[in-house]
Amino acid sequence: MAYNGDKMNRRLNGSYTVEAAFVMAVILFALMISIQSAYRLRDEVAGAMALAESVQRLRHNETESPEDASNWAIHRAGVPFSWKEYRFELNVSGNLLTGRRIKGTGMGGKWRLQLEQRVFDPENFLRKLTLISQEE
Repeated sequence: MAYNGDKMNRRLNGSYTVEAAFVMAVILFALMISIQSAYRLRDEVAGAMALAESVQRLRHNETESPEDASNWAIHRAGVPFSWKEYRFELNVSGNLLTGRRIKGTGMGGKWRLQLEQRVFDPENFLRKLTLISQEE
């Protein structure tokens, strides 16, 4: 009878092995999905930060061109894990009277972000204030 019990224990151990293999496959799959999500989130945040920084640089620096700011953003964001590359487009529009605006767009994979801000122009603001004070 002891022999039958050994045979049963071996069979029971084998079923635990199959269940453990299934559980490990589920755990590894969940871990893989989590890591991919973390990489995607990292790429989106890095792209958003690079775009925001390049818009700020262009907003405050009168001598920098939009192309230089785009190249700086690509360099700043680095190489993404989730897609091939980042693409950044920066445009300056408007005039001194109505105010100039910077529009920035960042793209990569399915990610896309647009930012728009006014150009920092304290001289024009002071001119408008002196015009208002002269009218009074």
